[in-house]
Amino acid sequence: MKTSSILIMVLAAGALGAQDAPKLDGRIQVFAELSRPTQITVAQPGGDSPDVKDQPKRQIGGGIRFLGELASHPGWYYEIGGMFDAASYFTYNGNIAPVYTLDMTGVKVSDSYWSLGGAYMGKIGDSLTWGAHLEGRGEHLRISGQANYNGTVFYLNQGNTYLRPWVRGSFDYTFTSIGAEKHPYVGLEGSYALLRTSQISTPDLSNFDDRNLRSLAPRASAALYAGIRF
Repeated sequence: MKTSSILIMVLAAGALGAQDAPKLDGRIQVFAELSRPTQITVAQPGGDSPDVKDQPKRQIGGGIRFLGELASHPGWYYEIGGMFDAASYFTYNGNIAPVYTLDMTGVKVSDSYWSLGGAYMGKIGDSLTWGAHLEGRGEHLRISGQANYNGTVFYLNQGNTYLRPWVRGSFDYTFTSIGAEKHPYVGLEGSYALLRTSQISTPDLSNFDDRNLRSLAPRASAALYAGIRF
């Protein structure tokens, strides 16, 4: 996802939040999210040879998010944000049958998204907050690079964008000081995708179709975040 797109959405949300009543809670945060693409079958040699499965390595992506409390429903928030590109490579490089080889280590999978949703934030004392979040993520997946199948090089460069619902749980700590209007806070969160695309066929390395690409999408993630409450 382009950096400018995320920044424009967050700044627009911030302008709306500035119009809320002074006592409402507004938050802006940056986060580092850890996820891993899903394992898929990359080759089916047939005969007695087993299917070859591969999974790209873990990915870490940075992002930004804004949350604004609703004036009519204290404790309920709208939120908008997104994650910039996170990327990793496949790992398989070896035999797939007695006379065939496959090298996927030159193939990269990248993921980014914008998100829009809502949350309920509950307090535990003066400094601790837990949150339950539901959001839609417009996820952009891309596969690129080159695979080597038994000496033949295939060049991949396909992308796909689609919308999925996610649930997220968060827990954070706010550093408070008497008289301060803005408070820093830190936290952690876990996210889970409510919809998944399953793989139904082995990908053609010369034309990696959308369904196989979507089947690589992460199914869960974890993140650390830090921000300012105002």
